[in-house]
Amino acid sequence: MILKALTGRALPYVAGATALLVIAMAGSICLLLIDRDRTSQRLGELSQVNLQHAETIRENAAEYADLQAELDRRDALATRAQVAQQHAERKADEITERLRLALQADGCANARHPLAVGDSLRAYSTSNNENGD
Repeated sequence: MILKALTGRALPYVAGATALLVIAMAGSICLLLIDRDRTSQRLGELSQVNLQHAETIRENAAEYADLQAELDRRDALATRAQVAQQHAERKADEITERLRLALQADGCANARHPLAVGDSLRAYSTSNNENGD
């Protein structure tokens, strides 16, 4: 009898609590679905941004490869120019040394020349440089 009385009086409260629990769960499910949709939309946006970044990375990699190839080409040219310059300097040094040795014994080559001769040679050299000779 006590059990029957308790169930009779508690039944409306249990039913109300169950209804509130069902309504709260339905609301939670709706909020979770809305949040899932927002998250899915944000994921799509981020995926698009990620694709754009990947394309930018590919373009930058291609540009880097081109720049690296140009740098390698210029380095090779600079190395060849430096080797050629060193070769020309060695050859000039050899010629200068041979001339010095050849003229060392020549008394006339070691004699001082008059200042007018030096001035004449400088003027001739300057006029040839101005004419592009």
